[in-house]
Amino acid sequence: MSFRHFLPGSALPPHLSFPDRNPFHPEFSSVNIGRRRFLGYAASLGAVAATLGVKGWAQQPASIADDPSQSVQLPDGNMFSSWEPATSFSKTYFVDNQSTHADDNNPGTRERPFRSINRAAQALQAGERVVIGAGTYRECVRPARGGTGPDRMISYEAAPGATVLIKGSESLSDGWQEVAVSASRRSNDKTSSITAWKHELPSSLFEQNYNPFSLPSAPADRSWLDTSKVDMGPYFRRRGLVLVDGKPLEPVEQLRELASLQLPGTPRPPSASPVLNGLPTRTRGGPLMQEVGGEPDGRFWIDDSGGSVYVRLPHGTPSEHAIEITTREQAFVPKAQGFGYIRVKGLIFQHAGNGYPIPQRGLVSTAGGNHWILEDNTFEWANGTGLDIANGDWNAAPTPDAGHAHILRRNTIRYCGVEGIAGMGTHDTVIEDNLLEWCGWADVERAWEAAGVKLHGAHNLVFRRNIVRHIRHANALWLDSGNANCRITQNIFSDVLTVSAAVHMEMNLQPNQIDNNIIWDVRNAEPGTPGQRGCAGSGVFINASDNLTIAQNLIGRCDNSGIFAIVREDRAGSGTASNNTVANNIFADCAESAIVFLNAQNRCDGNLFAFLPSHFLALFTSEAKRWMDLPTWRAAYGWDTHSEMSSVTISIDPDRLELTLGSPSALPHVTMLAGMGVDLLGGLINKACVPGPLQNASTQTTIRVDPRHRAT
Repeated sequence: MSFRHFLPGSALPPHLSFPDRNPFHPEFSSVNIGRRRFLGYAASLGAVAATLGVKGWAQQPASIADDPSQSVQLPDGNMFSSWEPATSFSKTYFVDNQSTHADDNNPGTRERPFRSINRAAQALQAGERVVIGAGTYRECVRPARGGTGPDRMISYEAAPGATVLIKGSESLSDGWQEVAVSASRRSNDKTSSITAWKHELPSSLFEQNYNPFSLPSAPADRSWLDTSKVDMGPYFRRRGLVLVDGKPLEPVEQLRELASLQLPGTPRPPSASPVLNGLPTRTRGGPLMQEVGGEPDGRFWIDDSGGSVYVRLPHGTPSEHAIEITTREQAFVPKAQGFGYIRVKGLIFQHAGNGYPIPQRGLVSTAGGNHWILEDNTFEWANGTGLDIANGDWNAAPTPDAGHAHILRRNTIRYCGVEGIAGMGTHDTVIEDNLLEWCGWADVERAWEAAGVKLHGAHNLVFRRNIVRHIRHANALWLDSGNANCRITQNIFSDVLTVSAAVHMEMNLQPNQIDNNIIWDVRNAEPGTPGQRGCAGSGVFINASDNLTIAQNLIGRCDNSGIFAIVREDRAGSGTASNNTVANNIFADCAESAIVFLNAQNRCDGNLFAFLPSHFLALFTSEAKRWMDLPTWRAAYGWDTHSEMSSVTISIDPDRLELTLGSPSALPHVTMLAGMGVDLLGGLINKACVPGPLQNASTQTTIRVDPRHRAT
């Protein structure tokens, strides 16, 4: 790769030295701005210190590459460079379990294909591929080896036009027994009974004696789970899932809850009589599956040993439905750690009975591999993690090069109980053009691993043109601890229910950048409580992080603040929420505030504020919390001297991916920060630009705002 691996804040070459004067605030001296994108431009002008001018930001030329829509500049000023070659293969195997000639003793030719994908996985050598015919493959694919370089990859791919489903589940058709289940503790009370169906779960259903219905979902490492304050019911829940006609059944804790009039966890009305049962008071989460396809009368219960499943069907009998239960922890995972140069293309992975992280064991796992390409796939219905892409366990020795140089693009990742994508230690990875939705439904956010995407220690990450929507009890994106030189750009984060924020930046000291995104409709998952350290329902959470640039975003309809910062004096090596830049954003309709800073060592200008409280800007110190209007904010700290108030109205439909904008006047012009390149939809950002992620929006318009690039 053509990266130059030194980061801002480290020792810079002599010709890139910078004086210790910060032009953004007169009281803030001796701060190393030191970003090469800023300095390179300043040097090209023959000046080290740039003046602010009308809108006050350092500039560089607008063009970033021959194809601006594909090129991307990292926060350190270098262009991201991909290793990906044109692929060719020396041999092709074929798998087709619908063929009458299929047999795993065959040579795997088109005429005599293998029956199972795993058979091909044992045969494939570097530089070879397998093409998989349409069908449902109930197996865990265990690659025996990886490729040896960009020109000798191993590829697993669907045949053109084929729908290939790889499932970690089995179908239960025969063997159901009709039983009566009562809602009463007295089993012989027939007045409140319903018809349910019981099926034994013999050991023959489960590979290597892994029965997810006998195992709790709780993470193996519970270091961050405060069991004295958290309802442990979701963590004791079994790992197994039951799906009927592709829709999930609601898990219940007690057999009698199959027959309850209301789903367990449904809030009791205030007028209801107290329950005098002598039991401890319990704040129980609501139903899990009702937003992700479940029905109130579709439920299941597992007996104490995990040897039998009882189901209540919304209607009909088992013979009238396709009933599937998860029987495997994973559906695709190499036999050993660290295999590289594997491509997975066009496959649908479903149904994992995996536990909650940590460790991270995905429905699909790279097992600490490197240089994988995962494109045009679907990953859905994992009890815990959908896809793990690096080291998955901080208690284990890291695999060398784990998570290096992956490419994840045009995938759909949904219905994952805790997190969609996870990894520890990715380097030079691209995550682009993906759809992530309906992740986090397991309601275990307070184990602090829940997110649409959660990465630890990512370096040189490009996270762009993704849709992350309908996230429940989780962050949309969480970069946790030691992330450096990462760029989050041209994404949509919308409809997020969390005790935290849509985008969570935790314990990151090196520069990172969030630009040209829409962050919209973020709600507190625990209304009436502060959530995670006061930030619940915020757009961006600056959690003890420094050197973060937040620019050209639309951040709005947040229950709390657009940007919320804290420090962590309880954690060694944490940041001070300093040297962060907030520029050229639109903040709209945030219930509490637009920006919360903790000290004067930050920069803020060129923003547009609409439909916010009268005192929507805040500085929280150890002495006091000070809420200010815009004139007071300017006078006290010199921030937002060129920002403006607006009456622009904005609404966003996350399903149709449409933004409706109404403004009585044109948006004001501001000066582009260096390194922006293109807006949300790929339009070039000029030196004189407008706030927010859309440069060509008219004052009255409805725009389709899907930033994803399609396959060519």
